[in-house]
Formats: sequence, C-alpha cells, structure tokens
Amino acid sequence: MKTPLYRLLLFFFCLALVSISSTVKAQTDYTVTGLVTDAQTGEPIPFASVALVGRRSGTLTDEKGRYTLKVKILSDSLAVSSMGYKALRQAIDPERTTQALDFKLAPAGNALQEVTVKAGENPAWRVLRQVRKNRSINDRKRLAAYEYDSYVKTDIALSHVTERMRKNPLIKRINEAMSKQDSIVDDEGHRLLPLLASESVSRYYFRTAPERKREDIRKTRIKGVAVDDAGLSSQLLGGTNLVSQNFYDNYIPILGKDFASPIGDNWRNWYEFFLADTTQIGDHICYEIQFDPKRQEDLAFIGKAWIDTTSFALCQIEARIGKGANLNYVRALTIEQELESTIDSLAGSTATAGWLPVSIKLSASLTGVGKQSLGLRAQVSLRNTNITVNRPRPVGFYEQPIEPSDTVATPNDAYWHAIYRTAAGSDSLGKEDLKTRQIIEKLRAVPAVKMAEAVGQVAVTGYYKLGGFDLGPYPYLFAVNSVEGLRTRIGFRTNEQFSRNWILRGYVAYGTLDKEFKYGGEIDYLFSRQHWTVAGVRIANDLERLGLTPELIGGNRIFYALSRFGRYRGGYQSYQKEAFFKTEPVKGILLTAMVGSRTFNPLFPFHFRQNPELGDLSPLQSDINDAYWSIEARLARKEKYLMDGNERITLGTKRAPVLTIRYTRGLKSLGSDFNYQRITLRAQQSLRLGALGRMTYLLSAGFTPDVMPAPMLFPHIGNPTPLLTTNTFNRMQFYEFVSDRFVAVHIQHRFEGLLFNRIPGIRKLNWRLIANVDALWGSLSKENQAVSSAKPLPNGTRPIFFGALDGNKPYVEVGYGIDNIFKLIRIQAIHRLDYLDDGPNGIPFNSFALKASATISF
Repeated sequence: MKTPLYRLLLFFFCLALVSISSTVKAQTDYTVTGLVTDAQTGEPIPFASVALVGRRSGTLTDEKGRYTLKVKILSDSLAVSSMGYKALRQAIDPERTTQALDFKLAPAGNALQEVTVKAGENPAWRVLRQVRKNRSINDRKRLAAYEYDSYVKTDIALSHVTERMRKNPLIKRINEAMSKQDSIVDDEGHRLLPLLASESVSRYYFRTAPERKREDIRKTRIKGVAVDDAGLSSQLLGGTNLVSQNFYDNYIPILGKDFASPIGDNWRNWYEFFLADTTQIGDHICYEIQFDPKRQEDLAFIGKAWIDTTSFALCQIEARIGKGANLNYVRALTIEQELESTIDSLAGSTATAGWLPVSIKLSASLTGVGKQSLGLRAQVSLRNTNITVNRPRPVGFYEQPIEPSDTVATPNDAYWHAIYRTAAGSDSLGKEDLKTRQIIEKLRAVPAVKMAEAVGQVAVTGYYKLGGFDLGPYPYLFAVNSVEGLRTRIGFRTNEQFSRNWILRGYVAYGTLDKEFKYGGEIDYLFSRQHWTVAGVRIANDLERLGLTPELIGGNRIFYALSRFGRYRGGYQSYQKEAFFKTEPVKGILLTAMVGSRTFNPLFPFHFRQNPELGDLSPLQSDINDAYWSIEARLARKEKYLMDGNERITLGTKRAPVLTIRYTRGLKSLGSDFNYQRITLRAQQSLRLGALGRMTYLLSAGFTPDVMPAPMLFPHIGNPTPLLTTNTFNRMQFYEFVSDRFVAVHIQHRFEGLLFNRIPGIRKLNWRLIANVDALWGSLSKENQAVSSAKPLPNGTRPIFFGALDGNKPYVEVGYGIDNIFKLIRIQAIHRLDYLDDGPNGIPFNSFALKASATISF
C-alpha cells in the first residue's frame, strides 16, 4: 500500500535492523510543588490525586495537603482531584525546572445515587451491570445520525536512539547536521528524533440506516520525513481513521487483534475490577473503576473507567495494553477517551441522546526485533466540536466516503489560528510541537535522509517516482527460469502529475535463453473518482503459466512474481487484447464489462482432439484462439478506500464479506475456436471469534457446460514449492487437476495466544498457533475427458496428462503450524489426505510437507 504511514514504518524498520545497546537518558529533572486546600474553608485536603495531564506521572498530597512531583518531562497542565470535590486543572510552564502551584478545590454539590451492594459481591459489578443495561440509551449506535468537526494532531518520532545506534552512518550524518539545542525527550527521558508532525481539520458524517460514512478533509498541515503527498496523508491521518474505538462493543480492534472491552458483555470473564473512588469529570459525578486482566497473557486492557453515577454512561476511560499481551513490535499502547452526552436535534434543546467522544488520545511505542532495537513513538490527539445528532442527510450525500478539499494543503495561517481558538483547545500546538517541526525541516535537508526516503519509497510501493512517471514494480525486475533464462523487465506507470484522467502503463521484458522480447501496455481514462468510473484498453505479448495468471490467483502479485522462477512447467506464449469499462453506481457495488481475445501456444507437450467424437481418428491441435466478452459484479459492503492520486487503495471491509460473480461468453463470431459459457463465483471474509481468535475463508466456484480442451477449463492452483502460500493447494502439483465444475474452500484460523499463551515455557516466545483446511470438489465430464489425447506428438514426446477429480471424493489438505517465530517466520505442516496413488509415473504422492513463509504483522 502506498501511504505515508507505510513509508514511515519502512524507514523505521530499516533502521531497526541495526543492533543497538544502552539507552541515553536526559539529565534534566523537573520539580513541581504546591498545596491543595478546600476553597471554602481553607483546610488542607490530604491524599488528593495530582497528575500531569496527558502523562502517566502523578502523586498524592500528604496529610497537610502538600505535594512534590519530580519527573523527567512536563506537560502543559496539572490536574488535581479528590472525592467530594470538583476536579481542577492549571497551566504550568514545561520549560521551567522548578515551580510552585497551589490548588483550591470547590466542593461538588451533586448527590450520589444510592448503591446497593450484595454480601460477598464486588461493588464494581453492580455499576458494570447498569452500564450494560443502559447501553441502548448511551451508546452512540442508538443515534440515527451524527456529524461533528474534528481536529487531529499526529506526531511520530524515533526513540531509544542509543550511543551505539548513533555510530550508524545514517544516524551519524543526521547528528552532524543537527545542533545540540535540537533535542526532545519522551516521558521516560529518551531522546526523540521527529519523523512526522501533522494537523488535520475535517467534518465527519455518520448515518445509521443504511450505514454510511463520509469525511470532508478541510485543511491539513504536514511536516515529515518520507512524506510528500498531503492529499493522501490527510485521508490517512485525518478524522477517525486511526482513533475510532467504541468501548461499548465487546471487542476493540487494534493492530489486527481483538481486545476484550472492560465494559463489554463478557466483562466478568476477562477482568478483575476495583471500585476506587468517585470524582467529578466535567459536569458529571463519576464512579472510578480500575480494571486489570484476569490473565496477563490475554488480549485485554489495564486501566481506569469513569462511569456517570446518574446515567451509568462511560464518561472517560484510560486503557493501556498489558506487557503480557501477544503483540509484536509494541512496547506500550494507551487509549484515552472523554465522552459527553449529546442534545437530540429533533426532540428539542433539552432532550439528551447518546454519548459521543469529544477528546481522544492514542499513544503507542513500537520497537524492532530484539530488546535493544530502535523504537518508534506515535501520538494522536483528536478533539470533536460542533456536534449535531439525529439529522441524517440523504443517502447520496455519503457516497464519497472521504473527500479532500481542493485547498486542503494550501497554507493559511489565519485559518489555523482560528482553529486553535475554537476546535483545537488544549490540543493546540505547544512549544514542543513547534520544535518538532523545526527539527523535521532540518532533517529533510540532510542528503542521507533524502536517500533513505528514496529507498523506502521503492521498497514499499515497488515504484521509483520520477516526475509524472513511476518506474517499476521492482518484484518483476528479474527472474530466472528454465525457458527464458535470465529474464529482465522494466516497466512504468503514470501518476497524477502526468494527468488526473489519463493513466498509462507499460513494460518490456527480455529473456537471455529464449532471446525473445515480451511487452505489455495499457491506456485508461478515469471519468469519475466519486463513482470510480474507468475505461481502458490493454495489450500484452508475454510468457504465462497455466493456472497462474493474475486473474486466477486473485491478485497475489508476490506469488505471481515468484512463479516465474525455476522450472517453468506449464508455460505458454500468450497474445492478449482487452477493452474494459468499470463503474461503481452505488457505493460497494463495482460493475465491470470487458471484451477481448487471447492466444494459447504451449511450450510443453500438449495437443487435443478437434473432433473428440472421432476418437483417435480426430485431427489434433495444440494452439488455441479465444475471443470473449464478460460482465462482473463485485459486492463489498462497508469497504473503505483512500485516493492516492489516480490509484484507489482499499482498506478492506473489516468483517463484511466480499462477493464477486463473473459471466464469460466465448464466441466463434469474435474469432474464438469455441462457443462457450463460463460462470465463476468468489467470496471471502474475516470472522472475529472473540477469545477463539480470527478465522478467514475464501470460497470459489466455477462452471462451464461446454466441451473444450483442458486449458480452457479450470486448472486448479497447486504449489509444490517449499514456500507456503495461502489460498492455494500447497501439496498439489501445478495443473495436476482440471475441472469443468468445482467448488473450493480455503479456511485459515489464527488462535492468536489462546493456547500457547497458557503454556509457561512457550508463552515467553510469543508463538501463535495457526491451522488451515483446504478442500476442493470438482469433476470433469466424459465429453471433456474425451477431448484429451494420449497420442504421442510428431517428435515422439508423450503429451502432458491433466488429471480429473472424482465428483464424489473431494481433495483435502489440512495444516497446522507455528506463527511469529522471531516475530517474522511461520512454519506449517501440510498433510494431503487423499489422491495419494495418482502421482507422476505411478509413484505415490508424499502426503506430508513442511513449508515456511515470512510476514511482518502485529
């Protein structure tokens, strides 16, 4: 995916490969002292809570109401709270090393609701039962619609840059370009090297029935290393893309994992609770409930929740991920939310509705492989204002999910000063933010950083940007196989700098063994981004592999690139021409129409009977001409997109299925050797199973009623290589089976830490159990079997034999393995359960194989 965040993460991981040692600590200590008293009586308030706002540093007052707080770094304000008093905040100077600050707390006049505690019952349970009982009243999902303005501030920086790391050539050159005054430290005193600082203002819209979302990005300011696209960055970093957790849900998705909510339906199974205190949050008197996971290895939070004593609504929550949770590269992650009740716009000014978050803070600290690795700190602050609820707009208004303004990146200092006075509030830029932006400006001028940016861009996107053209992709640059020898390829595509409507793509390849040039080209015209309407023509003359075209393997480009290496079994020369038109008339439904032709000239021994009813007397033919038209419908409900210039990037559908159905009609009148019909179906989905983990499935099916040679039917995708590839049959040979009707299902289940986290010896390794089942039902009619011929070719070579499945006996593979070895490697055992006696040359198949793959995942 071509996004600034991915470029930034790649830049981080490249640096993290360097082994480093001891951490550099800042030497500055800050001290804040003061007295906390009753505003009416002047009496000292003992044991009041004193804490830095936005930090996890705090203390308590002593018996005389005095406090002393010593920290490595300050925030911009200090908050004091105590039972029976209104909480109070005061600004402090983060630059002063010593300062005194006194607080006078006003008594809270609200009367607490009576709490009845049963003998032997945790008093927090009664509050949590009321939270779930009143969910239908307080949860934002009860609202017919809502909209609000959002101000988002995002900061990303390298952390834990140690003395040994500073000897790295890249870091050394950066340090040489930076002055000693260019220094920022985090809460723990680690020096930071800023990489990105952004601000974004948007208007967010949500409608419940039917569920629709839209976000208008109004203004963005971005300073960053490896970031050069404000339009895309504003979509990725603005609004609710990064911070949209709803704790009323049973599970909170974070980094691809599902964390149990402390106020979800199963709160008693996941957490231990302690009713600690009552305090005032804004205008609400709240119960303070502390929560901890029952089992430290579970995907659960540690933190506090503040529940309104009258409505039992969630007013505020601070939740952080425990150290025992099985997450890669995450040292710490904290979510803080403040929520407020809304006024029903339809029922009048006094009627209250559901609660919406008005302030969200997310902070994360990531690290590379190994305890001494370089770190990355990310902080996101979001503030929502001008909230309107229960005024749904017409469905058509939401059709464009994210709409950047034409002036989204145009400088306008007056606009931002107005935002700081209104929407941003306490999250406005401070002294540290301004210093961060100054450091980034200096970093971008360092030649070594510019080189790292260029390398990172190529590694992540696969392309090197050169003005209006992108050169690549690099996975296809080289290949070595038995047909072409050394294959070299160079390709390009145009970007929005070339044209916002015309899109050109092309490549040229050459093989040193076959001494043949191959080529491909495409011209598209983008009519509408809102309804994603595109028309185009393409042509390609290249070497392909039976059953491994991009269409058949579902867009798995890496597998397609790797398939060009080694022994090139099933290779054929193909000359293809296509014209297409696609459009999305309704959000989530993409329609495609296509007309085209292609040739099949096999490089392996193959022929078929032109008149199968004549048996061995039939004339034989090897090459095939195919001409066709097709229509396709793709349904992807709730799919999210980002616009990257002329490319549309999908962010997935979360748990909704993606369905695709295609009908193809081949016609002799268009130049085809055959009249035929073909229909294919594809469905895939990821299912969240709570504590049991996550399951994904891919279901595909196809049917053609006509009589044709095997390459025109459905060659099933095998993978005899030692590399594990999902959504293929990993113990099946290439083109081992061909069907004219089939149903295939690939099921993969990730248990996460469900089992391994409970085994003491393995728990420390953070391994994860994974299992899969792959099954295929297919058959080949007698008429299609009769098309094949075993008659030797003119040179005496026996032709390739295509096997057929028994319609009453499915092909089945099962697998199980260990994921997350060294946070990268997956090893899986694969068992082939049937069709073991039909191997080549009569040799039975080996039913077992051990395969490996490497992935980066949290």
